[in-house]
Amino acid sequence: MPLSSGTRLGPYEILALVGSGGMGEVYRARDTRLARDVALKMLPAEMSDAPARRQNLEQEARAVARLNDAHICTLHDIGATPSGVVYLVMEYIEGKTLCSLIERGPLDFHHLVNIGAQVADALAVAHGAGIIHGDIKPGNVMLTARGDVKVLDFGLARKIPPVNIAASTTATLETIAEPGKIAGTLAYMSPEQIRGEAIDVRSDLFSLGVLLYEGATGSRPFDAPTILAVATAIASVDPPLPSSMRPDLPPAFDRVIASALAKDRERHRYTSASKLAEDLRSLLPTLGPPAPVTTPRPRTRYAKSGGVNIAYQVVGDGPVDMVYIMGWVTNLDHFWEEPSYVRFLNRLASSTRLILFNKRGTGLSDRVPDAELPTLEQRMDDVRAVMDAVGSERAIAFGVSEGGPMAALFSATYPDRTLGLIMFGSYAKRVWDAEYPWAPTPEERERFFSAIRDDWGGVVDLATLAPSALDDPAFRQWWAGYLRQSASPGAALALAKMNTQVDIRHVLPTIRVPTLILHRTGDLDIDVGGSRYMARRIPGARFVELSGDDHLPWVGDQNAILKEVAGFVQGLDQVTGINRVLATVLYAELGYCPSDAADAYRVLLLAEIRRFRGQEIEIAPRRACAIFDGPARAIRAACAIRDSARNLGLHPALGVHTGECEMSAGQVHGTTVEVTRYIAGQARSGEVLISHTVRDLVPGSGFRFEERGIHSLPGSDGEWHLLLVAS
Repeated sequence: MPLSSGTRLGPYEILALVGSGGMGEVYRARDTRLARDVALKMLPAEMSDAPARRQNLEQEARAVARLNDAHICTLHDIGATPSGVVYLVMEYIEGKTLCSLIERGPLDFHHLVNIGAQVADALAVAHGAGIIHGDIKPGNVMLTARGDVKVLDFGLARKIPPVNIAASTTATLETIAEPGKIAGTLAYMSPEQIRGEAIDVRSDLFSLGVLLYEGATGSRPFDAPTILAVATAIASVDPPLPSSMRPDLPPAFDRVIASALAKDRERHRYTSASKLAEDLRSLLPTLGPPAPVTTPRPRTRYAKSGGVNIAYQVVGDGPVDMVYIMGWVTNLDHFWEEPSYVRFLNRLASSTRLILFNKRGTGLSDRVPDAELPTLEQRMDDVRAVMDAVGSERAIAFGVSEGGPMAALFSATYPDRTLGLIMFGSYAKRVWDAEYPWAPTPEERERFFSAIRDDWGGVVDLATLAPSALDDPAFRQWWAGYLRQSASPGAALALAKMNTQVDIRHVLPTIRVPTLILHRTGDLDIDVGGSRYMARRIPGARFVELSGDDHLPWVGDQNAILKEVAGFVQGLDQVTGINRVLATVLYAELGYCPSDAADAYRVLLLAEIRRFRGQEIEIAPRRACAIFDGPARAIRAACAIRDSARNLGLHPALGVHTGECEMSAGQVHGTTVEVTRYIAGQARSGEVLISHTVRDLVPGSGFRFEERGIHSLPGSDGEWHLLLVAS
C-alpha cells in the first residue's frame, strides 16, 4: 500500500506519490534537515529483504553516489523502513520525462540530437567509473525546465572494473545481471540481454540507439504484437532506416543508428559513449538552424446528410478504410494542433485510408439547435453520407469513448458496410444500475454537467480524461481551445446529457463483424468493467486490457493501442454476404377494417413506411409489417400511421422493437419479428407500444414515453419494459 502524505522515514517526510512500477514506488519527500525536496524510491521487498542482496545494494549505492555529472541524477542517501524495505534518496527534478515528449510525436531533430548527446555524455561518465546503467529508456531520461538532460535510475546499477574495450574486444566483463538472467525493459534491451548473456557498456549504447530511433521516427525499431516477436526482432531483425520513415533525416544519422543497433557488438557496435556523443554532435553543423515545425492538414470537405453539411477529412491511402468516431465534441482542424494527436492519427493512416468527421452540431459541421442535436440514428446517417462521399463501400468503425456505442450500433445495423468494429475506452450504458454497476451514478453525472456549466472555456475534466497531461501547459492550452472550438457550452451540455441516456446492451449480441475492444485498466473516466462486459456479450470479440490511467487514446502509451489496432487491421477477413442485421421492426394490427377503407388504408401504410425509409414486408388491412434501419424512424412511421388512420376512422394497434433479424429472399425472419407482433398485440386500439430496447436507442429524439409494465415476451430471455409513445 502506498505511503500516505506526512509519513516520516527518518528525516524524510512523504509529500506525495510520484509514480510506481515494477522497480518500486517513487515519492516526493521533504528533507527536514536541509529544507529541500528529494525523490525517495522504495525498492520492492524482494530486492532488499535478503542480507546479501541488501549488502550488494548498499555497495552499489556508494559507488553510484560518487558519480558527479550535470546529466546524472544525484543519489543522496540510502535507508530502510522499520520493516526493512530499502529506499534510495535522490535529487528531485522538476521537468518531464523524454517518454512524455515522444508520446506526442517525433521530436525536432536538433532537439533529439542534443538530448542523445547529453545522455551519451552521462553514460561516458558512468562507464568511466565502471558503472553500467542497464535500463536506458525514455522513461529514465528527464528534461528539466531549462532543457537539460538528467539520466535517472543509476541507483540500481552495479559497479564493474573499468575495461578498455577498444584495446581488447574479447575481454570478459562483469555485468549488472548474472548470465542466464534477464533484466531491463524489453523494448530497449540489447540482443545479449534478450539471450541472458553478460552485458557491458555496449549494451547501454544499444539501448540508447533504440531511444534515438524512437525519438526520431515516433516508432520503436523492434515493435511487434507479442513479447516473443519483440525478442525475436531484437535478436535477429534489422529495422528500417530512420530516413525511410522520415525523409528529412540525414544519411549520417542512419549510420549512427546502424552502429548503435548492430547485433554483433564485438565487431560493429559502438564501443564508447564518448564516440557516440561526438558523432551525434557532428550532425548539428550540417543541419542549419531548426526549421519551424508545421503539420500539414488534410483538406476539409463536406457531405450532405439530410440537408445538413457534415465536415470530413481523409488521411492516408491504405488498402482498407477506417472511420474514426470520436465521442462527445470534436473539431477536425484542432486535431492537427496537438503533436500527440497528430502522431496518433498519422499512425492510424499508415495502414488505412482514415476517414475523420465532425458530427452535426459540433466542430466544422453545420451547427443545429441544442434541442436538435444528433441522435445515434442521425449519426449513423452522417457516417453513411461521408462514406458515400468518399466512395467507401465498407470500412472499419473505430469508436472512441461516446463514439463506441454509435460504432457498435452502426456495425450491427449495417454489417454489409462494416469490415470490423474497434472500441476504445467505451461503454454500453452511461448511468449506473444494478445490472451495469460500472457506469457513473446519476449524482456523478450531475457533477460533470455542473463542470460544463461552470468551467466551459477552461480545461474541463482534463484531470479525469488525461491525468498524465494535466501538468503540461501546452496541452492544457490546446485542450481548452479544442473544447471551445468544438461546441458551445449549451451544445456540450446537451450532448453530455443525451449520451447519458444511451444503452446498447441489447445490441451487443447482434454484432456479427470482427470486433476488438481496448480499454486501459486505470481509466478514470469510464470503468474497464464495462468493456469486459461488452467483450462477453459480443460474439467472438477480442478484448485487450492495457495499462494506464488516461482516457484519451492519444495521451499516455499510444503505441500499445496502435500495435493492437494494426494487428487487427492486418488480420481482417473481408467476407461479404452477411444475412443477419440489427433492425427495428414495426408491426400494425387492425381488428376490423371496412372493405371500402381497405385500399385507402393500404396506400396509407405504404406511404408512411416509405416516407420514413422503411421496407415493407407484409401489407394487409388486418396486419402489416415493415423494417427500418433506425428506431426513431420506425417510431415516427408508427405515429404517422396512427394519426393518419384516424382520418379514415381506423385505430390500428402498433408495436415497435429492435433486434437481430435474418434476411433471405427479401423476407425477414426471426425472434424479433415475433416479439414485435406480441408487443402490437398488447397495444390498445390507436396506441403505439415500444420495447425498452427501442427507448434506449433514441435519446435526444424528443419522444415522450409512459410506462406500460413489465412483460415476459415469448421467445426471448428476461423481462421487458413496454412503453407507450405519447400522442
